[in-house]
Amino acid sequence: MQDLFSPQMLSLAMALLLLWVGVNLLVNVVRLNKTYELSANRFLYPANCRPEDCKNVAGFIRFMTPRLIAFGVLCLLFAVFVALQSLTELFSALPPWVGNGLPLLLFLPLFVWYVIFINKAAKRFW
Repeated sequence: MQDLFSPQMLSLAMALLLLWVGVNLLVNVVRLNKTYELSANRFLYPANCRPEDCKNVAGFIRFMTPRLIAFGVLCLLFAVFVALQSLTELFSALPPWVGNGLPLLLFLPLFVWYVIFINKAAKRFW
């Protein structure tokens, strides 16, 4: 049971979560730009915004597309970095906090950026 909560397993879980988020965002970007229809997806807008209440769907999609692509690609890159760090000796010469904590500390401002632009989109288009 101890191995389940080892730093390596937690890093792999984080990598899988980031991979899932990144793929989900990129798939939604493709779907949004293909259909120009909003669906119930909590990654795209805050919980208090319903898709059917959007004032300007086309404007919302244009506003969100580059940001979703950027955040999705960054999630995928972080997933690869965290997985490599966890599965290989890539950063073994560095202190443990660099390999384990640095990815999380770097990802946190990106997540805050994502939340800020989601809220800006909600104010602008709902």
